[in-house]
Amino acid sequence: MEWSSEVEALLATLRESAKREAVGAIERLIEDGVARDLCRINALAFAAARGLNEEDVIAAFLHASRLGIFELSWNVLCPGCGGVLETNPTLKTVHESAYTCSLCAAGYEPSLDEMVEVTFTVSPRVRRIAAHDPGTLPVWEYYRQIFWGSGLDLPTDKQFQELVDRIVLDSVDLAPGDKAILSLQLPAEFLIIFDPVIHMAQFVDVKGEPTRERRNNLVRNGQRARALGNHATRSRPDSPYFGKPN
Repeated sequence: MEWSSEVEALLATLRESAKREAVGAIERLIEDGVARDLCRINALAFAAARGLNEEDVIAAFLHASRLGIFELSWNVLCPGCGGVLETNPTLKTVHESAYTCSLCAAGYEPSLDEMVEVTFTVSPRVRRIAAHDPGTLPVWEYYRQIFWGSGLDLPTDKQFQELVDRIVLDSVDLAPGDKAILSLQLPAEFLIIFDPVIHMAQFVDVKGEPTRERRNNLVRNGQRARALGNHATRSRPDSPYFGKPN
């Protein structure tokens, strides 16, 4: 990758302010890394994967964020499912009140040790990736890059798809204001209708004998999308899915 003069100047400044090994690893990531790996980078995991000193790597990423090479975010996580409940540009903007995870149907008070992570995403001025426009991501890539936190140990693409095929009945992408009708033969199990964009969930406990009689279930989430949407979620179409808890 050939850097622009602006990016080269930023990297030159970073080389002067952080350890050489850490900066070199960051440059290689920006230049050769796949787009997914440049979204919500966990500095500790980055250091461990490359055998680098943790403090050197953290310092390098912090310097890089001050220079505008990366965007730093404080993510409030659900300790149950690992989903990101809210992203914040600074620690001061993390609310002190409880956060509610609709998927886990539980509320939590934010704590730095258990619920808040710091991640780094490459700036679009340095390298543009799909996660800068979440609405362009396929639904399951949205889960990987936007919905779940960086500390979740997700399986390989093949294993992940096998898991999706096993527990998900159907999914659909909807643009804001759109409607969809899904016709499904539901198993007699506990099901979840979930939208990862606005963190909306509806629980359906299917019981009784099989029947050919059609039953309707209406899900409205447009108003909540407007009320709960933030910069990271407004641009992503609603993507509800019917799934069975694993």
